[in-house]
Amino acid sequence: MRRIELDGRVVERGGQQFVSGRGTKADGWTEIHRIEPHGFASMPIKGGKGLLLPMPGNPDTAFVLGGESPANRPGDLPAGGSALYDAAGNIIRMVMEDGVVVDLVGASYSIRKGGVSLTVSGDGVDILGGYLKVNGVRVDETHTHAGVEPGTGTSGTPVY
Repeated sequence: MRRIELDGRVVERGGQQFVSGRGTKADGWTEIHRIEPHGFASMPIKGGKGLLLPMPGNPDTAFVLGGESPANRPGDLPAGGSALYDAAGNIIRMVMEDGVVVDLVGASYSIRKGGVSLTVSGDGVDILGGYLKVNGVRVDETHTHAGVEPGTGTSGTPVY
């Protein structure tokens, strides 16, 4: 096993990714198959670090695991948490140990816990599932206003 620093050259071929870089003793490696876990895909950046696994007895065959960018890796994650981040270190999605999922990609931001989601976009705030309380008062289909006459009139502001 050796540590490899990726030089930014990446070739995608046949659904697989091949990277190049230098080992700790300045030994060069080109188009080494980079293995990622199922369901995850990323594009490693120049300077990323990986684990090089050369095959004993066959120096032409090797594999690379990882490709993390130490300078851009988010710190201070909670115990048991995980984060997907981009080349600038921006967290795109974070999953915390208690099942909270935070999505920070696209035109809106979403937070999900169980059957409740909160989405903030340029259009406003959308809450699905659960309930909303403002100053201890539920604001949903169970919320009513006293003293309102049926008809076309409008009520005053809510009393909290």
